[in-house]
Amino acid sequence: MPDMRAFARNDTRKIVLKDCFALLAMTLGIFLFLPAAFASGEHWEFTGWYGGGCFPNIIFDPQNKNRVYLTSDVAGIWRSDDLGEHWNFITKGLGSLTVAQVAIAPSDSNILYAATDGGVFVSRNAGGLWTAADTFNKRIKFVRPDNYRPIAIDLQNPDKLCVGTARGDIFCSQNAGNHWTDIDPENKSSPGKKPITAISFDGPDQVMAASSQGLSRCLINGKTCEAITGGPAQVTDFLYSKKFPKTLYVAGSSKMWISKDDGSSWSQSEAIPQGNTYRISLDESGNKPVIRVIGNKDWNGSVLLTQDEGQTWEKQDSNLQTDAVSNPTYAWASKDGKANSVQIDPFNPEVVFRTDWWGVFRSDDGGQSWNEKVVGAPDTVASDVLVTSNGEIYVATMDNGLLKSVDDGKTYEPLFPRQGYNDEIQGHVWRVVINKEGGIVATSSPWGKQFNQVILSNDGGQSFDLIRSGLPSQGIYGNTVWDRGYAKALATDPNNPDTIYLGIDGDNGGGLFISNDGGTSWTRSSGQPGSLRVYHGLAVDPTDSNRIVWGAGGSHGGVYISNDKGQTFQYALESMSWVFNVVIGPDGTIYAGGDAGGPTVYVSNADKQSFHLLKHFDDKIGSAIDGMAVNPKDAKMIVVSTVSWSDTSPCKYFLSRDAGQSWEMINGDLPDGAGASSMTFDPQGQYLYIARYAGSVYKIKI
Repeated sequence: MPDMRAFARNDTRKIVLKDCFALLAMTLGIFLFLPAAFASGEHWEFTGWYGGGCFPNIIFDPQNKNRVYLTSDVAGIWRSDDLGEHWNFITKGLGSLTVAQVAIAPSDSNILYAATDGGVFVSRNAGGLWTAADTFNKRIKFVRPDNYRPIAIDLQNPDKLCVGTARGDIFCSQNAGNHWTDIDPENKSSPGKKPITAISFDGPDQVMAASSQGLSRCLINGKTCEAITGGPAQVTDFLYSKKFPKTLYVAGSSKMWISKDDGSSWSQSEAIPQGNTYRISLDESGNKPVIRVIGNKDWNGSVLLTQDEGQTWEKQDSNLQTDAVSNPTYAWASKDGKANSVQIDPFNPEVVFRTDWWGVFRSDDGGQSWNEKVVGAPDTVASDVLVTSNGEIYVATMDNGLLKSVDDGKTYEPLFPRQGYNDEIQGHVWRVVINKEGGIVATSSPWGKQFNQVILSNDGGQSFDLIRSGLPSQGIYGNTVWDRGYAKALATDPNNPDTIYLGIDGDNGGGLFISNDGGTSWTRSSGQPGSLRVYHGLAVDPTDSNRIVWGAGGSHGGVYISNDKGQTFQYALESMSWVFNVVIGPDGTIYAGGDAGGPTVYVSNADKQSFHLLKHFDDKIGSAIDGMAVNPKDAKMIVVSTVSWSDTSPCKYFLSRDAGQSWEMINGDLPDGAGASSMTFDPQGQYLYIARYAGSVYKIKI
């Protein structure tokens, strides 16, 4: 079974997922991939929104004014050359899209190292192209946000670095990660194998490493690390002073810890107003150090300033101005949510950035006021996209709810949730259909609840009813695709808008559910297919609405067909045990996409009851086929997307104009990414829209 949870953002309340967008780079080195992309004439247009996800880290380039790097939990890395006014993806060659840190070589800021879930990646042209370093038998990987500063680079030699991993190992390399040495094989720096939260060179021959179990010092050419005694018991971040190299500032408890003698003795600040110190930034441009920390408590956080080494603290981010046009999430999301990082501009200490779980903010006046800066950084997980006959776009998302655009993706309004917080509303919206004029039906699972529900609007999204009648009231945990069963399959009868079909995966109460009253009530079908491990695999034949097609995975996975509106099912395709999606063309042809030793598509035979292999794609470009669509005006035009059930990249998009006899790749100027969760044509069949697993929504004219 593929581990799809590895592709998810993972905060304790949420089960999460995401991918990336095209970039037109603004400076040297980034143009490496553009000529080939545009030679094919395949230009994708961004039709989504920005922000709305976890931004683990941000860092200023110390040698290039206005250059800033921003990391994503699932979409990769962005770079800005105008201080965050515009962000551009730099994911070419970045094989893993969950990025904990970008580290910049102090002696040459063109040389970057990215700490990802798939190991270390190296760029020698400021992010224009990335190559993978050695993974030490896959032991080198990083998790965000715990591995906050897990890479340390030597001051003089950009090829000399040390890393602290997700499992508490410490490795060093003298050749840019081509070969590593384990300098702490006994795990004395993190006896519990907890993530190394931060690491820094302490002179040319040793490093200081931090974890939730405190600080330790390691000799680069040694084989052990020694714990620093008498200091903080747990550390989430630390910094050395550049003016006074033995002075150390440490976060991790309610107080900031300070050592003036490289850890031999310690003092503590006063406690911050609430919560624990989490991150630290340091400005030493003046006569005395100006220190900012992130203070977090539960799901609330703030930037706190001290100019007297923690004797007094001042909250700095009470005045956060959101960009409602670019990031509609903040119509209901809290502006004082849990923060991830704070960084001070080395060229202008009045400029400060903070990132959190929903956006990126910049202050130009030393922290007195802040403005959201997310244009070009779509850190969002789109789970479904739908385009109506009048051009409205509806997008279902993980975490960001249900959104609608009436201007072809230039702006979006939040439909669900609209404002405030409600335990039964905030969470994930999986699929959406329009069953009649003003009628919106979508599936939802709140973060803090175990149930699945339908959200139903009969007034075009002005209001929604929460529908649970007939659906499982508890969480489903038997034989599910993810950790529990979710309502990720939804389809309407094209000839009867009141008949809607819904699929929830899992043996313990999942299966096919039917509504005959437009989504107001639901009944579990008396007949069920042989596998209930359904993902997106549910469709109704537009030429015969008695025919329901179900695609599922597992030991009895494949395609099941019902010719009596779901009352009974016949096993129609056994050759592909993991079917993730099924789509039906305007002529009734059925396509099934999934994993049969790599991304694979099967197509129905003339009898519409059996299948044959249509295309097996190279497994180097993804694990499976998920996103699929058939042009409603041209039954021979099919598009598919490969996906990866981790955050690995790149995945590819393919178009066939002859019913699958030949295929052309249409990635065009999209950057490397992880594929589409949903694909659809507009009703006129002129544009293809994709909802990416990370990176929002895009369209291309076919």
